[in-house]
Amino acid sequence: MFLISIMFAIFYLVFSILISINWINDIACFFGYFLAIYLVTFIALIPGFHYVFTFLSLLFTKKEKKSNIKKEEDVTILLPVYNMKASIKDTIQSIQNQKYCGKIYMNIIDDGSTDGTLELLKSMDLDSNITLIESKHMGKAYSLNKGLEYVTTSYTITVDGDTVLHPLAIRNIMRKLVNSDEKTAATAGCIFVKNDKKNFITKLQQWDYTLGIFGVKLVQGNYHATLVAQGAFSAYKTELLKKMGGWQNCVGEDIVLTWQLLSQGYETNFSKNAVAFTEVPERLKSLGKQRKRWARGMIEAFKKVKIITSKKLNLKAKFLMCFNALFPFIDLALLIFIPLGLILLAFGKPLLIGWISLLVIPFGMLLCLLIEIKRKNMLKEIDCKLEKRSVLAFIVYILLYNDR
Repeated sequence: MFLISIMFAIFYLVFSILISINWINDIACFFGYFLAIYLVTFIALIPGFHYVFTFLSLLFTKKEKKSNIKKEEDVTILLPVYNMKASIKDTIQSIQNQKYCGKIYMNIIDDGSTDGTLELLKSMDLDSNITLIESKHMGKAYSLNKGLEYVTTSYTITVDGDTVLHPLAIRNIMRKLVNSDEKTAATAGCIFVKNDKKNFITKLQQWDYTLGIFGVKLVQGNYHATLVAQGAFSAYKTELLKKMGGWQNCVGEDIVLTWQLLSQGYETNFSKNAVAFTEVPERLKSLGKQRKRWARGMIEAFKKVKIITSKKLNLKAKFLMCFNALFPFIDLALLIFIPLGLILLAFGKPLLIGWISLLVIPFGMLLCLLIEIKRKNMLKEIDCKLEKRSVLAFIVYILLYNDR
């Protein structure tokens, strides 16, 4: 499946290069060859390659066999909280409502909250399987590692303090991890947006989570190389967590840990039906900070994991990691291409925005349709319904926001 997808994507890339030569020459007459090649490469050639590869990877996905765990293993949930007074009760309640036969232990680590979160937790009648751990404000990685010290179960799950779980979330993520190959170290859960109706910014992110992030993780999971077992909801083998020394104190602690596991020859996958809902930024400034934090996390991962020289890292994971490094270049190309292209188009000069540049749109729409079909089928399996999403937000997402 991987080789077939790569071969067809390369064929498309070569074809695209051949038909783009005149376009590059036209742009070069105005802006020079460096900018011309850069723009065409990162607004048409690379995105087109990515769409074809992703589409075929999803199209040829083998249907998973239904498997049952003879015994549902006990698991410990690490729940780091910092100023989560408004949401922590819903998160705890969603964990307590899980349809899971194994014992669920919960280590809640308060990271020096100043909004009354700790006082609220102390006032609650917490079950005996819940351990409340207090610490000074040292950051999320420190809190996770503090909670990890108290874990005695073979499996560990991380959940954010603003995340709520679907009643089948833990059962499904544990089935995926326990029934996977012995080399599998972690399983990422499926995250959707909880506050999607708040405003246009959150509606935009709902499309990103249901099409962009969900689709990317489907592909990466197929190749046993999910690049981010996100802290919001993921499951790990405790032994390997402790072997790796837990989470490093950095901005993208979950990204770095996932890449370190992959670099040691372990695999990571994705449980598409282990659904959780998390709160996303409601303002552009907050969204910008979040995406900047994600980008810094990826940079940290590149610094700490030498993907080219790593002998244990498999070829599929290397390809996916290297391709991730191209996204910032695509973002920059779009920032130049869209405003400048629209200005030229307004003056009757379709130099940047023309029929060649629009060739990637049919592939993008076809890919969105395929991801949407898979998402709806998955939600039907677990009897989970999401509210209708904004059509306007979808148009903006496709034209301006989507860089995957």
